[in-house]
Amino acid sequence: MSKIKTPKKSRNGIKVWCKKCRQNNTGCKHYEYHSYRVNLIDRITGKHKSKILEATEYDDAVVEAINFKKGLEIQKQAPVSSLGNDYTLADGILKYQLYLQGDTEYQQYNKKLTPKYIKETIGFLIQFHDSIRENRKIEWIKPPQINRADVSYFFGKMKEKYHPKSVNNIIQALTTFFDFLINKEDIVMKNYFKECVSLPLPPKKITILKKEEFDAILDAVDTYTPYKKNKDGTKDNMYQPWMKTAFKMFLFVGGRREEVVSLRWADLFFSDYGTKFFMMRNLKVERIQNTEDEYVKLAPIGKDFENMLIDLGMEEKIHTNEQVIDPTEKYALSTLMDLITDAFTHYRIGAGVKKSFTLKDLRKTYLTWTHHALGENTGKISSHAGTKILKDYYIDPQVLTTAELAALNVKIFG
Repeated sequence: MSKIKTPKKSRNGIKVWCKKCRQNNTGCKHYEYHSYRVNLIDRITGKHKSKILEATEYDDAVVEAINFKKGLEIQKQAPVSSLGNDYTLADGILKYQLYLQGDTEYQQYNKKLTPKYIKETIGFLIQFHDSIRENRKIEWIKPPQINRADVSYFFGKMKEKYHPKSVNNIIQALTTFFDFLINKEDIVMKNYFKECVSLPLPPKKITILKKEEFDAILDAVDTYTPYKKNKDGTKDNMYQPWMKTAFKMFLFVGGRREEVVSLRWADLFFSDYGTKFFMMRNLKVERIQNTEDEYVKLAPIGKDFENMLIDLGMEEKIHTNEQVIDPTEKYALSTLMDLITDAFTHYRIGAGVKKSFTLKDLRKTYLTWTHHALGENTGKISSHAGTKILKDYYIDPQVLTTAELAALNVKIFG
């Protein structure tokens, strides 16, 4: 039998198992006894699951391992829903995950929550679960057994580890989780997280880029090495032919990441006076409102912005459904957001810009210069006040007037 191998940086739990040595990755020469084995650990319960795979090729083993994991997820949901409310904290976290996803008996509470939000929230709960195991030296606990000391110990750990704003977010997530157990699951207990006082936040420092700093970052895309070194020794290629366009779009549009990378040429609109602007859905507001109504924000197109769009072929593309960033749609939107975020920091370092600017500082730069020109009317186009739009794209004339004013008066960097 030929020797089977795993890549040097395999991160999917797949190991080479020797049936004779009964160990993973022994380095032995019992090749005829070797097979792929997947090892999975439930981060919530700590339970270990493994399976010897039938595949003899690594790529096939990956597929088989994924199917094994999916099967465990299906099995995991069924018993949890039939436990009543006399279950462990770990089981409670599993039920809460189903609730956030709107699955099984929680369909009537379905919410518009992103997978990223759900993953982050469950991560906070797992940290609390782990802190109890660490502090009490126990493997499991039921929610009614949690006391004020457990919360105090966890609160202290979070203060040492995270920024005050992050600590407040974590405590809010735990508060909401225990409200779910009390109000939705009818568990008789006290929510000690409601006793936690929000940590005071340091004054927010608004950092905006200067023109020469932004230009230096754009130049670095062409002159600096495209390879970013990771902590594990690997390298990622940050260069994309549209990367400078992406940075400019974030500066000129002033939207959140999800809003900017989603823009298509078909999102361009014209007012009766010929003013151009991008109309983009305010997905954050829609999720908060949990409604089918659409909310939008407007990105007025001034002279500099228009010149950039013309260079990209606006006249030919204006009625197409092509994405402005990543026109071939090589990447999923979530991957695209992370790629541009990492690339901006990479090229900022390469440009020698000492201030620790990140991609989100382009939005702050946009809003600062917009406020400089429009004052209190800034909210009408930045959507901080929220602008409701109907299916036929009716726009409040006052908002439209503000957008036209912005297109004439707002100049990034003055």
